[in-house]
Amino acid sequence: MQLRKGKTKTLLESSIDCALLSVELYNKPRAPFRVESFITHMIMAWTRLLQSHFNLTIGETYFHKETNGRYKLIDGEKKAWELKTCIQKYGLLSDGVKSNLEFFIKLRNKIEHRTISKDEIGLMIFGECQSLLYNYENELIKLFGAEYAINESLAYSLQFSRIRSVKQIEANKQLLSTEVKEIKDFIEKYRLNIKDDIFNTQEFSVKLIQLPKISNTTRNDLAIEFVNWNSISDEDKKSYEKITALIKDKVQKTEVINPAKL
Repeated sequence: MQLRKGKTKTLLESSIDCALLSVELYNKPRAPFRVESFITHMIMAWTRLLQSHFNLTIGETYFHKETNGRYKLIDGEKKAWELKTCIQKYGLLSDGVKSNLEFFIKLRNKIEHRTISKDEIGLMIFGECQSLLYNYENELIKLFGAEYAINESLAYSLQFSRIRSVKQIEANKQLLSTEVKEIKDFIEKYRLNIKDDIFNTQEFSVKLIQLPKISNTTRNDLAIEFVNWNSISDEDKKSYEKITALIKDKVQKTEVINPAKL
């Protein structure tokens, strides 16, 4: 779908710019407030994506109104639907996508006046962050076509392989502020309250297994291959589950600490 100049195209381009900026900030190791910035910009990206869809399909009616029918004004400007309202009005998102977005809307409200620059928070919600981004691009393509796909603009973030020592982890735990602990409690409680059939979807949280690909490779193989859990066969799922079991067994034997459980 090729959009001409106008409000819809402006909103869509702004949405895509917000998504790209969120990834750029998240992947900068020394960037301050990178987790907060990622969440804030992805909320903006999603909001403007749905607003651009509304502008295209129903015109400029995505604004709150008073009981007398007049538009609500904020500093003289019409108050547009926030993301929560956009989701309700759109009504076509799956339960997994909606749960993921609700998680980040609530988390954004909690961190708006807090600083959560600790790495532990980023590690805890990595899967949800990845799903937030995947879901965004899937909806972007669904609404406006594959020509607006942004996956080719993104790079897989390079990772350091060294696992922190137990002493380093304990030191970081002691430095956690009360506010950060409250946020961690919120994350854990939110996950516990989600139904298993939603929690286990990649739309809510992407679960990745990162293994070196050493044998049986060709010179044309990609260094990284992403597998969509929802699209593979039951037989392949069993194979991946065996790999997961082997990794868990290895983790238990070598006593590697999972930062997500701190």
